[in-house]
Amino acid sequence: MGEFFEPSPSSSSNHELDPGFIAMVRKRPFSGEIHEDPYEHLLEFEELYSGLEILGMTQEALRWKLFPFSLIERAEQWYIRTIGNMSGDWEELRDDFCYSFSLTERIDSLPTDILDFEQLEKESIGAAWARFSCLLASIPDMSIPYKIR
Repeated sequence: MGEFFEPSPSSSSNHELDPGFIAMVRKRPFSGEIHEDPYEHLLEFEELYSGLEILGMTQEALRWKLFPFSLIERAEQWYIRTIGNMSGDWEELRDDFCYSFSLTERIDSLPTDILDFEQLEKESIGAAWARFSCLLASIPDMSIPYKIR
């Protein structure tokens, strides 16, 4: 298990973060919306910070200090709720982040209205179909995007 790092970016060490580092991380924020890919966000985040160095600070400490600046809205709320339960291990935080915003989590949260759909009494087939189509249109695209790397 890694060293414990205080979750607050301002108090995790005596090192000051360059405002330029924070600005770089904030350029590509993750909000936790259904169309965002948490794995892609982490990949970009880790590629970005891997080139950054602060003398006397480990890469893990730098990750802990910068990561909260890459989150906004729902993802930022998740971080605030979750960070108190973390042991300071970056891998644990990454795993929880990916699970919390992964496709599995999205599928688990689909409205039961779709799964339990029934035609209403005295509802025409056309009206039922239109209502069902609206429900289907309200869920995100669950296909896996094809990416060439």
